[in-house]
Formats: sequence, structure tokens, C-alpha cells
Amino acid sequence: MAVSKLWSVSTNLERVIEYAANPEKTSAKVYSEEQYQALADVLSYAKDEEKTEQEFYIEGINCNPITARDQFVTTKELFGKTEGIQAYHAYLSFKEQNITPEMAQRIGMEFAKEVWGKKFQVVVTTHLNTKHLHCHFVINSVSFLDGKRLWGEEKAWFKFRLVADRICEKYGLYYNPNPNRSKQNSYYYKQEQAGMPTRYSMLRSAIDEAIAHSTNLKTFEYNLTQMGYKHCLSESRKYWTVIPKGYSKPVRLKNLGEEYSEEAIKRRLIENQRLPILPFSSGSKKQYNLPTRGDKIKKKSGIYCLYLYYCYKLGYLPKYKKPDTNKLHYLLREDLLKLDKISEEARLLGRENISTDKQLFSYKESVMGEISKLTDDRTHLRKMMRRKISDDELSKVKDEVSTISDKIRLLRKEVKTCESIAERSKVMEYNLSQDNPTEQKSKRKEKETYEQRW
Repeated sequence: MAVSKLWSVSTNLERVIEYAANPEKTSAKVYSEEQYQALADVLSYAKDEEKTEQEFYIEGINCNPITARDQFVTTKELFGKTEGIQAYHAYLSFKEQNITPEMAQRIGMEFAKEVWGKKFQVVVTTHLNTKHLHCHFVINSVSFLDGKRLWGEEKAWFKFRLVADRICEKYGLYYNPNPNRSKQNSYYYKQEQAGMPTRYSMLRSAIDEAIAHSTNLKTFEYNLTQMGYKHCLSESRKYWTVIPKGYSKPVRLKNLGEEYSEEAIKRRLIENQRLPILPFSSGSKKQYNLPTRGDKIKKKSGIYCLYLYYCYKLGYLPKYKKPDTNKLHYLLREDLLKLDKISEEARLLGRENISTDKQLFSYKESVMGEISKLTDDRTHLRKMMRRKISDDELSKVKDEVSTISDKIRLLRKEVKTCESIAERSKVMEYNLSQDNPTEQKSKRKEKETYEQRW
């Protein structure tokens, strides 16, 4: 099986060609002085454009790999297209570990000829320095045939797998005719494995909650909309997508797992038709309305208390019972991904005893004044470094400059945190105001249920 990828190169055309044709990557391993001398002889022999040295696995299509850079530039100058993207760099990596370099180079040449060889100049190399052999391709961005730039099917790397699979099948190499291209990003996967909330895990929870209160697709769509999620679940679309609140890029539901494909969601909705469906609510039920730590915090006022109560609602502050994030209001649930930043802002408010907007902006101004003073001191020290002073004095001045730079860096971070607090506090007030009616309604129902029992 072969994996392909292509990306553009806008600057330094010579560097990418040198990388692709690096002898340390394309040459076979050498174990003796005789072999090393033969390798040196081959390097000079390879300059003859009429010859091809197989030991280096470097070949050109419609060009000589030794003078490829000059030929690429000549083509661009001929058609007056020397600006913009200079070339495209691609690779073809093989899963098999028992494939020979000769076969890898042969497959790479056949692949490049079919995809680009009719119109473009290509340098094809095979690198032997990694666990899996892989071919590198450097393609001129301008065609030598008609002067047109690389475009369309010629740069659609996600379609190259069809060509690669066909060639691998021809040479008896393994390939997967039905690859799973819905795998979750490794970054989000590692976050979930560590127990941290991610955009995907939050979206799964939201979909589960919407399905739990739905018996048909229309109700499911309505519940998603009520939770703040944009969606496109049309039957005419190939993939169903949902855009989480606060994001602009849609997520294909099939990428969330087997239980979130179009067929699985429809099946789960049909199964709900045989079960009693609870009314849609994001509140949590309790048996008694006992005073909580949140009630004590709410009696206070100020930005710091707002942050404390918000952290309490998110479950960051200790509670008697660990909160169920699925029962949080969807507006608060989005901020679970920002707990580290919110807690850092709360610590600053507590450390500096800030409770009003006026105190916050006053502290910000004082920090900016300190930054200005330290910047002037650092400028003075840098001027001293330009004078003729001893090495000991120069070393001390450099240490002082470094210390001041570290202080300035921390203070600038404080300024950004203050700006973030000013912006986030308004959002927190709005989110809590939206959650408050639901919370009051939940408490009222709990009270009625408790009274009916007696």
C-alpha cells in the first residue's frame, strides 16, 4: 500500500531539489572503503546526462536531474511565469518493508509519468533512510508543453491513491480497496485518551443528548438547533455535517464513529419510538434543595465572584458530587475546553484582589507602565553593550538584559489576561443568565415532586 501527498513550494527552488536528491537519503548504505570510493566515483559519473546511476535512485522525467533547477527556471522564463509557486513537492510512501529500492523507484517513475509526465518536468528519487521506502517528486509548476500551470486533476493529491493502488496491484503489492478515511485526528484522540474534553467528544455528547429526546429526524434537527449547533442533515448530501458553536468548520458525523453515521442515527431514532421520551432539558434533578457552595458564592459580587461561580458551574471547584458534563447547559459546556485559561484568569483576580472593572483597568495600566519602564532600562543596557567594555561587564549586562526580557514577557502576558477577563466576563454573565431560567425551573420541579411525596 502506498500513501501520497503533495504541497506547493513558493521559494528556494534549489533547496527542495537538493533535499529530494540528497545522496545521504538516496544512496545505499556503505560498509567498506572500496564501496565508499565507488560511491564517490559514481557522483562524478552521474553528471553525464546520457547515463543513469542505479545506486542513487535519482531520475528525471522530461529533464536531467543534475541540471533540473536550471531547466525548471528556463521553462518559466520562456513562458514569462517566474512569479508565484515555483514547484510542487510530493511523496509516495510504501507500507511494505520488503520492497526493494529498484522496485520503489520503478513504481515512482511509473506513477510520475502517468500523473505529470505528459506535460511537466519531474525529478523522481527514492529515499532509503527511513523504515519505509518512499519516493520524492519535485514537479515544475509550469508545463514545458503549453506553459500552463499545474492545476485540477494534476494536483489533486487525494485522487492520486487511485493511481497508486492500481500500480501497487500491478506489481503484487498490498493495497486496501476500501480504506477508512474517517479516522479521528491524532491530536484529539490523545486528548480524549487523557480524559480531556475535545471538540469531537463535546459534539458526540451533544448528539447523544439530542437523539435521547428525539423520535424522528425533524425533532433531532430542532434539538441540535436549540443547543446552538448548526447542521446540514439533508438527504441529498453525501455526508451529514454539524458545525459546533464557536467554530466555522463543519464536522462530518461519520468521522465521530460508527454510532454517528447517517444509518446509525436513523436507527437510534427509530429505536426511541418504542421508548418513553423525556422532555428536552439541560438541568439536573436533586432530591433536596440544600444550600450549595454555588449558593454561597452567588451571595457575593464582583468579577472575581463571577469567575468563582462560573468555575463552580463547570465543575472545576470541589463539589460534593462530581458534575455530569452532559447535563450542563450547552453554552457552558463549550467553555469546558477553556478551563485552563479561565482558571488562570481567576487566579489573577484573586491574587490582585480585583472585583470591579475599574480595579481591573487600573491594574492593567500599572502593568503597562512597568513594561514601559523595563523597556527603557533594556534599551539603555543594549546601548552599553555597543560600547567598549570588558568581557566580564559584557556578560553581566547580557544577563541583566535577559532577566528584564523575561519580566517583560510575563508582564505582557498579564496584560493579555486582563484584556481576556474584560471580554470573557461579559460572555460569562450572558451564559449564566441563559442557564438561570433552566436551573430555576429544575428546582421548582424538584420542589413539587418532593411535596407530592408527602
